[in-house]
Amino acid sequence: MRRTKFIAITLILLLAAGAFSQGHIFAQDQAAAEDKAIGAIFKGLAKAYFGTVDLQKFKKDNINELNNMDPEGFQKRYAQVYEIIRNWPPKLKNSYRVAEHMSKSQAIKNIESLDKKKIYEMIDSVPDTVIAKKFKGYLDKEKQKTQSNLAEQINHFWNKAVGKFSKTALK
Repeated sequence: MRRTKFIAITLILLLAAGAFSQGHIFAQDQAAAEDKAIGAIFKGLAKAYFGTVDLQKFKKDNINELNNMDPEGFQKRYAQVYEIIRNWPPKLKNSYRVAEHMSKSQAIKNIESLDKKKIYEMIDSVPDTVIAKKFKGYLDKEKQKTQSNLAEQINHFWNKAVGKFSKTALK
């Protein structure tokens, strides 16, 4: 697993480096390119993660977690998720009944219906700017901009996100 993760991160970082090395970019274009690179990195990591995870165990563990969550805890957790998925295309939002407030039973139905193809579609539907904003906010919060290089920052952020996201064992 570590080797797969290393290879995925290396390839994604090489692609991102290529995006930055394409000549002179104006400030506005550079910010957009940076957001696109950050989005591509984390989308790639998310797809690599779901490519190796035992999806049935993942779904079971997350449904159990939701079932054990009190209504207030669920609404707080869903509010965090909604900040990321609220900009999905209308068709995708409608298919999962995404709204500012969702019931726990609807969230469970959504998880039960997932397959890898649907997960990849969800990942691709998150705007790069949303991912970049979350990552930059994390960097600001952790004050890591000057303490480590970009690869270390991404790896630390990703490990923290995966730890919060799921305790599911890999295949």
